[in-house]
Amino acid sequence: MENIRILIVEDEPIIAADLADRLTDMGFDIAGLCDTGEEALVLVQRRPPDLILMDIQLAGPLDGIETTKLIMEKHAIPVVFLSSNSDDATFARAKTTLPAAFLSKPFRGRDLKNAIELAIHRGAVAPGAPATAEADQAYLFEDRMFIKSKDRMVRLFFRDILWLEADDYYCKLVLNGKEILITQTLKHMGETLAAVPELMRVHRSYIVNLAHVEEIGDLYLYIANKQIPINKAARDEILTRVKKI
Repeated sequence: MENIRILIVEDEPIIAADLADRLTDMGFDIAGLCDTGEEALVLVQRRPPDLILMDIQLAGPLDGIETTKLIMEKHAIPVVFLSSNSDDATFARAKTTLPAAFLSKPFRGRDLKNAIELAIHRGAVAPGAPATAEADQAYLFEDRMFIKSKDRMVRLFFRDILWLEADDYYCKLVLNGKEILITQTLKHMGETLAAVPELMRVHRSYIVNLAHVEEIGDLYLYIANKQIPINKAARDEILTRVKKI
């Protein structure tokens, strides 16, 4: 599980450095700092971040709005606009790119953090049930989800999940060498993850990642030497779905 990676596109070095410090203190990772739209396009193409903080006024021929339009042609990345110019014309242009949030400079740290969490929420694809207001919210994207753990949002790729296991009113999410206790029931997580094809509920107490299944028996399957019970009725579906992964 990794922290959210945020790209900062800001042409004022002092503001960019301040943003990087604030984000690091909040527990986010910095995907890069750049001061032109052209450089932002290169960094996004090289390794897309999870979120972009985009100043509208940038050095160079591309401003933040035009840069965002070009990014959105290839990548569905939530963008939070930053601007010291909040006039109606600028705001109208910015709205055409469907940004996740808009912050006027100067802004407070709390406003920045709220805008980032709002951006993640709004940018999430909801293949299963909508996120709830429980302590560990899960926001789903195409290949990952963001889980709220303590005071921060953390990123988790579906491919890294081995299985989820019921633990009374909680559930335990198991990765390779790591376990995370989530304050949601397995039933709720199953509904949230229902449309993720590689994740399947095979027993009342288990959801497994079929891509990691090593053996399938009549009553059990095995992942990383863990014996996991399966329902008889689920076995045929397991075999069918394993073939498609």
